[in-house]
Amino acid sequence: MKKIVNLLFVALTFAACSSVDLSPTDRYDKAYAFKNTENAERYLNYFYKEIYQFGQFGSNALGGSNANMSDGLTDILKYGGIVAGTGDCNLIMTVDGQQRATQNYFDAWTTCYGWIRRINEFLDGLEENRKNFSQEVADRFKAEALFFRAWSYFLIMRCHASEKDDLGVIPYTDIKTMNAEGKDHARANLSDSWDLIQDDVEFAASHLPERADSRGRLHRYAALALKARAMLYAGRYALAKAAVEEINAEGGYGYEEDYDDIFASLDSKEAIWGYGFSSGILTHQFDAKYSQPGDVCLNGNFGSGLAGPTQEFVDMFDNADGTTFDISDASRRFITPDNVASRDPRLAKCVLYNQAEWKGRMLECHEGGVDMKYMPYGSVNSPGNTVTGYYIRKLLDPGNHDFLVNGSYQPWIEFRYAEMQLIYAECCAWEEDYTTAWETVDALRTARFGGEVYTPPIDSWESALDVILKERAVELCFEGHRFWDLRRTGRAAGVLDGKKYSGVWWHPAEGGTFTPELIICEMGVRKYPERFDRFPIPQTEINNNRLARQNSDW
Repeated sequence: MKKIVNLLFVALTFAACSSVDLSPTDRYDKAYAFKNTENAERYLNYFYKEIYQFGQFGSNALGGSNANMSDGLTDILKYGGIVAGTGDCNLIMTVDGQQRATQNYFDAWTTCYGWIRRINEFLDGLEENRKNFSQEVADRFKAEALFFRAWSYFLIMRCHASEKDDLGVIPYTDIKTMNAEGKDHARANLSDSWDLIQDDVEFAASHLPERADSRGRLHRYAALALKARAMLYAGRYALAKAAVEEINAEGGYGYEEDYDDIFASLDSKEAIWGYGFSSGILTHQFDAKYSQPGDVCLNGNFGSGLAGPTQEFVDMFDNADGTTFDISDASRRFITPDNVASRDPRLAKCVLYNQAEWKGRMLECHEGGVDMKYMPYGSVNSPGNTVTGYYIRKLLDPGNHDFLVNGSYQPWIEFRYAEMQLIYAECCAWEEDYTTAWETVDALRTARFGGEVYTPPIDSWESALDVILKERAVELCFEGHRFWDLRRTGRAAGVLDGKKYSGVWWHPAEGGTFTPELIICEMGVRKYPERFDRFPIPQTEINNNRLARQNSDW
C-alpha cells in the first residue's frame, strides 16, 4: 500500500511541474496539421473513406448505418434472412412500422453531419493557416474538403429531402455555427439545399487538378461526376448534362471491352473515382457476405450467401440480339450453361446460376445442393444460401480463395463512365432530344453486346424512363442505384408496392438433369407507402433543435 501512495505522490508532483508536457499525444493541433502540404494532405486523407462507407462494400450501404445492399429493397435482389440483420431489407419492405423515426434504417443525417463537422473544422483550420501555402495549393485543399461536404449533403438529401414539405438540409457552412449554444437551426428549402451542393461541387471542379496531376488524389472529373449525379437528383438537368459533356470531352474515359475489367482495377478506363483496398492491410467483406456456401476458403470456412438476384431481375436481360426477352419462353427463362449465351452478355457477368462454373467448381443451386441447402424461403431464420436459385457474380473476386482470412480487396468504384452516359441520356430526354437520348443508350448497349444491337425506341419522357431505368437496373446492378432510381423518378410504388418476388428451385431428374420450379420468395407482400418518398430525420434532431421540422407522416 505504501508503494502505491508513493507512486501517486510522484505522479501528482510531476503533474504540478511546468516542465512536464501534458498535451494529448494522440492528436495534433491545428498549427501542426497545417504546417506543410504533407500534413494537410494527411488530414484530408481521413475524409476519403466516406466514399467507401456509403458504397456497397461499406457500413452504410443501405443509406443509413446499415451494411445491407440497398438493391435488396427492390425487385433485383433478395436477402435470405427473415430476422434483424440478415433480413433487414425484407423486414423494412414487408412489416408495417419497421421503418420509423426512432428506428431509422435510412439515417444518413447523423453520420453525414458528423463528417460535415469535421470537414468544417478542416476548412476553419485551413483559413487560419493559409499563409503556409500558395493560393493554388490552398484552393486545392479547400476543393477536396468541399467535394466531401457536397457528397455528405447529397447523401442527406437523397434520404431525407421532402418534396411534400419543401424541406432539405440544415446548411452548416462554418464550424462556428455548429455549437451547443446555437443548436437551433431551421432546415433550408429544397432549392437552397441543392444550391449549397452545387456551389461546393462547382468550386471543387474548378480547383481540383487534372487526372494526370492528381497523384491518386481527387481530380476534377470526380467532382464533375458528383455534380452530374447530384444535379440529376435535383432535377437540374441542364447542369447535370453539362457536367457529363465536360467528362466526355476532356476526361479520356470510355467503355471497356470486357465487363469484368470495369471492377477489377481503379485503372479501368471506365473508373472515374473510387476507393482502393490492399490484401491483408485494408480490406472489406463483400466476398465473405455474398459468396456461396460451396465457395470454401483455404481455412475451410465458406461464403455466407446472404442474398441472391431475383427471377424478375434475370427476366430483365434481353435476348442476345437486344430484343425483349419473353418470359413465357420457359426453355430459356431459367438460366443454365446451355441457354445463358442466348441472352444479354451481361447476364453471365452479373449472375451465377445452377451448374455455372465458378472458381473451379460447378454451382449446386438445386434441391439437396450445397449452395441451396435451406429452402424454401422462411424455413430458416438466416439460411446462409440463396433463396432465389441465383447468386451475385458481379463485384466478387474470382481469384480470392482466402477471403475469410485476408478479406476482400477489389476496389469500390463509386463513379464510372457508363453511369455518366445514362445520366446524359436522361437529361437529353428531359430536354425532348429523344434522338440523342436513344443514341447514347444504344452506344452503351452496342459496347456491352459487342456489336450492332436492337435498342427500344425513345420518343417521349415516359418511354425514355422505361428504357433508361431498365438499362440502369441491368448495367448498374448491385452498385446501389435501383432503389434510389425508382424513388427519385416517382416509380417506386408502382414497381415495388404489393409485389412478391420469385426465384427458381431446380429439382434433380434422370440422367443428371434438373427440372425447374418457379417459387415465390416472400412470406408477405412488399409495401412501399407514400411516406417512403421522404425518410425521417432523426428524432434526436427534433428533440434537440427547436427549429427543425420533421418530414410529413413521420
